[in-house]
Amino acid sequence: MSSPSTSQPRAREPAAARLQLTLFVSGASPTSIQAVRRLRDLCDRHCPAGYDLDIVDIYQQPDKVAARGVLAVPTLIRDQPLPVRVLIGDFTDEPRVLAALGLPAPKDD
Repeated sequence: MSSPSTSQPRAREPAAARLQLTLFVSGASPTSIQAVRRLRDLCDRHCPAGYDLDIVDIYQQPDKVAARGVLAVPTLIRDQPLPVRVLIGDFTDEPRVLAALGLPAPKDD
């Protein structure tokens, strides 16, 4: 029987890694602006370790578009932590976006 002072050490949960994200958008279109807002809001609420977001305008940086093989916008690429994950869409399905980013879904209270 163990007393509280001799309890077994708890396994540490792995430290959350800072997310490295690249978002491909089409200029300042309403769809692009909304995608940026939704993604920033979601990351601000659910990324405890923080995140870095690189926003790439497909018209201003076509070389990055070609190099990454982007075929549709908005496209989000999670570069870190590995494995790389790709999500295409408007980010309205929060559980799907969280899963793609490797983040836990919020718990219902």
